[in-house]
Amino acid sequence: MEQTQELVKRKKALESEIKQLEAELSGHGVSRTEALVDQEGYPRGDIDIVAIRQIRQSLICKQNDLRWLMSEIERNLVSLHNTIQKDTSASDAATSQRQRPFARVSIVTPNSPASEAGLLVGDKIVKYGSVDATNHDNFKKLSTETINNINKPLPVTIERVVDGRPQILELTLRLRHGWGGESLLGCHILPLQT
Repeated sequence: MEQTQELVKRKKALESEIKQLEAELSGHGVSRTEALVDQEGYPRGDIDIVAIRQIRQSLICKQNDLRWLMSEIERNLVSLHNTIQKDTSASDAATSQRQRPFARVSIVTPNSPASEAGLLVGDKIVKYGSVDATNHDNFKKLSTETINNINKPLPVTIERVVDGRPQILELTLRLRHGWGGESLLGCHILPLQT
């Protein structure tokens, strides 16, 4: 990025120099392409031909440099764009992986914390606290997350099919002892078969 910005600065400086040289040509009363000889083929006596040729030569060099700079800027921008695309694709893939369901609810006990939170049989778990498809470690981290969140609100992201279409829902579990069942959660979670 810095290299591209430096090239753009150089491009602006070159464009300024080219404008200045064009102004010098105008000051001599000629354009870039105007003939320096009269109709009979003799050098014109009303202009400084040597100075004009030097200005034109400088203009040609500066324009060649500008074309080269423009191609370098284009190359750098393409490279930068490709890098951003790769980073975005990798980020999208990681995000997609994290948002993929990894478990499903197979049983929900009535009046349990799971039931009170709104979990239903068939719900697919996308995220359970900080646990998702990328880090559940064969469900070991589900137990750890459950124990670490007793008597605390635990956010759970689920995918539920509503009217034939999957929807993502955010629920909050309140895990606690003494609700009348054996487990803290009151539901049974199975690995999602892929």
